[in-house]
Amino acid sequence: MTRSELSYVSAVTSFHRALQDILSTIEKTERASVRERATTTMVLQITVERDYTIDDSKTDAYTVHVESHRILTVFTRSDLIAPQWLKQALKSSLTKTTVLVGVWAETDYPWGYRRNEDVPYDILCLNIGSQSLIYGFPHDRDKPARFLLSFFQDPRVFAVGHGMAELSRKLKLHHRIQIRNAVDVNNLAVKGLKRDDLDLGRFGLDRLAKAVLGKRMDVFRPEEEVEWYVEDSWSLRSQKVKFCTVDIYLCFLIGLELIDAIDGAAGPKKKKKNK
Repeated sequence: MTRSELSYVSAVTSFHRALQDILSTIEKTERASVRERATTTMVLQITVERDYTIDDSKTDAYTVHVESHRILTVFTRSDLIAPQWLKQALKSSLTKTTVLVGVWAETDYPWGYRRNEDVPYDILCLNIGSQSLIYGFPHDRDKPARFLLSFFQDPRVFAVGHGMAELSRKLKLHHRIQIRNAVDVNNLAVKGLKRDDLDLGRFGLDRLAKAVLGKRMDVFRPEEEVEWYVEDSWSLRSQKVKFCTVDIYLCFLIGLELIDAIDGAAGPKKKKKNK
């Protein structure tokens, strides 16, 4: 073998060794990256247990664990149970002037309706930390639920949720319920965090929870739509209770974390006229 051929073989061998080293480094880096993502990504462990001792055709009770935090969730269509829950919620005030409530509402679109149609809500979900209420609106919506109207008009109540402008509009239009202090979690984060480098106004709820609470708050959500009701009954499926509860709980936590900025993020208030 000539000297030039030996030089060529040596160069090729060196190249392969260098390439092998590069590939090995990439593999180690990727493994480290996977380990890092595994430690920084926290998928919330959420369990739901139904209390079958409740003997009420209009009411079901559930215990929802979000990690180690326990939430007692009541689903009811009763206009006797719901006011009692709201009365207790008013007693849970963080201060003498503030009752913080995570809020969300949903529509179970029947056959023949499109998702973008402006139809009334079927359920209203509220959370005050360790307790949640899922209230099922009656099919007869001619009369507003006065206990909800009174609750949301209380100046101490700050309703914190995602997409509050639309939620407030639909509650007022379809259910004649007006929220006095509506606080959108995105607007609250913008005012409270003052992070101009983040487009907080466009964040989804899970991503916003991470930004505000300082840790990963991933919620595993199925790709397919969750069915609402247990077959041949008006009881909610555990999966539906799970997502209703965790979403309003996250809204509550964001409001709690940024409570100092909450008054400035509340919906527009009527200005007093100068006499």
